[in-house]
Amino acid sequence: MNQFLQHLRVSIFGESHGPAVGITIDGVPAGMPLQVSDFVHDMERRKGGVQKGTTPRQEADVPNFISGLFNNTTTGAPLTMLFENANTRSGDYEKQRSIPRPGHADWVAQQKFNGFEDFRGGGHFSGRLTACLVAAGVIAKKMMPQISIQAHIKSIAGCNDVEAGLQKAITAKDAVGGIVECVVTGIPIGLGEPFWNSIESMISHAVFAIPAVRGIEFGTGFAAANMFASEHNDVITDAAGTTATNHAGGIVGGITNGNPIVFRIAVKPTSSTPKEQVTYNWVSGTQDTLSVKGRHDLCIALRVPPVLEAVTALVLADAMLAMQHIKRMYSPVPIDANIFHVTTASSWQAAVLSGSYAAESLHTEGFIHCSTVDQVSGVLERYYQGVTGLVLLTIDTTKLTSPLRYETAASTGEYFPHVYGRINCNAVITTSAIPDVR
Repeated sequence: MNQFLQHLRVSIFGESHGPAVGITIDGVPAGMPLQVSDFVHDMERRKGGVQKGTTPRQEADVPNFISGLFNNTTTGAPLTMLFENANTRSGDYEKQRSIPRPGHADWVAQQKFNGFEDFRGGGHFSGRLTACLVAAGVIAKKMMPQISIQAHIKSIAGCNDVEAGLQKAITAKDAVGGIVECVVTGIPIGLGEPFWNSIESMISHAVFAIPAVRGIEFGTGFAAANMFASEHNDVITDAAGTTATNHAGGIVGGITNGNPIVFRIAVKPTSSTPKEQVTYNWVSGTQDTLSVKGRHDLCIALRVPPVLEAVTALVLADAMLAMQHIKRMYSPVPIDANIFHVTTASSWQAAVLSGSYAAESLHTEGFIHCSTVDQVSGVLERYYQGVTGLVLLTIDTTKLTSPLRYETAASTGEYFPHVYGRINCNAVITTSAIPDVR
């Protein structure tokens, strides 16, 4: 099946030379702003023809939203995007149909689907479908603004210098592979499960959906096999779980420990090479000589970093949803961050007696206006100039019994947290008097 994950369900579809490729993502929070411009940066990084050593084939890769988006905001329904295939040259593949290309899925696809598969450009097995993965990754990243996911090229053809590695391919008139590293920061402690759904297992599962990936290692990886335990163990230095080293790559027992997640993948050489190779001709029943023509990457690893970031983001977003770090209503800040509300001392005293707090706005607008820590001063300046006897409530969002949503204030264009209902007093961590002189 072409589906993956549990809480952020992803379904990918389409063929390289069909009308379009696409992806459906079920589980995207409602209320998240989303527009075409959000996709430009990562889609451009993945495109062919943009950097040296990549295929000349260029597609616009502008997402066409079929469902799940209304007025540039996610609706909470399954979100489907299509990417048109407009720059295809299918004739290049008609000529070589009888000769399965070494390193490609031609032969296994024919065996599995009995010749009914779309073989043009690799069909459903093509790297063209990574455009869909990158687009899904854009959405997953936006769901986790506090998390940074950065992938970069470590080496090409065994050379740390990218240009030198590409020159090896040019000189040999052949294709080459490379190593790509990914570093994730801002991850909360506790994501993942001990066994089947360990974070390493889930990331690895997703990574091998990227065509051409041949291996993965976390932290010190295979080098750990040659280390002593006393060298490899990450010594814990404080109550927050800080470690002196990060040989484990941010994951222990399948669970994130708060350190950066660090891992590397090996990307094989692009299978399509102009060098002549001997392969089996299933029409003549003999071996035949093949030189793959058409438009292909000299080194496919060059286009992998945004794809690697994307599949990593999808896995982490799924794990964040599982632990309820991400709610079904979009929040631009961590949902468990403290929020703040300005009120009068008399109103708070009345709330303590009743056990819950209700502002006038709850009766007129249906919610209580709150703010994030960086918004408090602005709230005081805009709405409470000259007002005395004010108190600042610090609210633990994890203890709220009423729904919390982050929504845009029409007057300022900022996102503010709104509590839909009364604030239970045991969710208020501290109260502090606000000086009358401001």
